[in-house]
Amino acid sequence: MSEELKYHKGQLIEGHEFDGIRELDNPPPPWLMYIFYISVLFSIAYWIYYHMTDAGPSQEDEFNQEMAVVAKADAQRVAEMPPAATTASTDPADLEAGKALFMEKACFACHGMAGEGNAIGPNLTDTFWIHSCDFTEVIKVIKNGVPEKGMTPYKDQLNQKQTEQLASYLMGLVGTNPANAKESQGNECK
Repeated sequence: MSEELKYHKGQLIEGHEFDGIRELDNPPPPWLMYIFYISVLFSIAYWIYYHMTDAGPSQEDEFNQEMAVVAKADAQRVAEMPPAATTASTDPADLEAGKALFMEKACFACHGMAGEGNAIGPNLTDTFWIHSCDFTEVIKVIKNGVPEKGMTPYKDQLNQKQTEQLASYLMGLVGTNPANAKESQGNECK
């Protein structure tokens, strides 16, 4: 063995020399081999536990368990929400809060200061409404907006109570007939 090979920890592999380059048999470090052996043993145990004996839950079982937890949390959240009103409030506090929301959310920019309408938005004070004058439908319009007409959806900006207050205020505008009201649009509400 030459003096040069004494400096190498591995042993020379016979027949593995090309252009003066000799290949040595250097094994991987022991810590890496331990990790390899542990991962092989873990994978065997995993396969037996989950696939051969069916002792562990399947992916479908785990999914169903997680969905049950989510459904329970949703049910609790829905139970905590106030019930949706089906009729407009006549409480002065609700109407005042609705008027404040009308101003705060700049509804007047499209519907006028008194709901009389302008070049952009329809008149909210007459008995002709484009979408519907039913209270629950007004709530839907406020929540979902009217994107094709440029009305912003407010479902992420107003909670249920605020939406009901704003809708109650709008329903209270019907029949007020302010000056300079825009011509009627839509169907007549009865």
